[in-house]
Amino acid sequence: MIIHAKVPVFPLSIIMPTLDEEYVLPEALASLERQNFDLSLEVILSDGGSGDGTVATFERLTRSWPARSLAARVVVCPRPGRAAQMNAGARVARGDILLFLHADTSLPPDGAHAVMGALIDQEVVGGGFRHRFRESGTLLRAISGYATARSVVRRIHYGDQAMFVRRSVFDDLGGFPDIPLFEDLRLSRALRARGRVVTLSLPAITSARRLRQGGVVRTAGRFAWLKLRDALGADPARLKADYPDVR
Repeated sequence: MIIHAKVPVFPLSIIMPTLDEEYVLPEALASLERQNFDLSLEVILSDGGSGDGTVATFERLTRSWPARSLAARVVVCPRPGRAAQMNAGARVARGDILLFLHADTSLPPDGAHAVMGALIDQEVVGGGFRHRFRESGTLLRAISGYATARSVVRRIHYGDQAMFVRRSVFDDLGGFPDIPLFEDLRLSRALRARGRVVTLSLPAITSARRLRQGGVVRTAGRFAWLKLRDALGADPARLKADYPDVR
C-alpha cells in the first residue's frame, strides 16, 4: 500500500519584492503573522540583491513561523527591479491567488480573509486594498483619500495597495510588464480589461517615507508629473531616473 504524504496547500501566495529593506521589513512580516486566516499562507521574498541584512532579517523572523499555516522562502532575482522580482516570485509561487506586498506596507489582520472572500465571485479577477499611510497629517490623509477614490471609481490600483490577482489571469497576461516604473499601473489596466476589479473595504497601511523625505507637496506633484509623462508615452527608463528612490 502506498501512503501519500499530505502536501500543504497554499491558496494564497504573498510575494514581497525587496532591495535593501532591512529596517521596514519586520513591520510587514508582523502583519502577515497576525492574519486571522484559517488556511495556509505562502510568503515569498523576491530579493534584488540587497547589500544589507534584508534576507537575513526575513529568514530570522520567519524561522519560528508554524509550518502548517505560514510557509516562507527566498528567491534571489538575478537583477533588481520590482517587475522582474515580482515575476520571479510568481513563477515559484504555489498559490492560486497572488498578492504583491511592498516591504514598507502592512496588511490588516483580516486582509487575507478579505482577499479570498472577494474572489469567491468568479467574475472578480483581482483588486487591491484601500490606501492609508502609517504616518498622520492632513495632506497625507487627502492623498490617501484620493488614491482610494481613484481605485473605487477607475478600478486602478498601485503597488502600495497590496494588489492581488488570480494566478491563472496573471499567467495569461504574462505577469508584470518588464519595465522599470509603473508596472503596477500597466497590470491594473490589463486586469480591468479582463474582468471585475474590486477595492476591498480594508486599508493596506503603507509608509509615506518618499513623500516625507522630499516634502509632501513637492513629491506628490512630482509623482503627478511622472504619471502625466507616462500617459503621454515617455520612456519608462527615463521616468525611473526621476523617481525618488528611498531606503
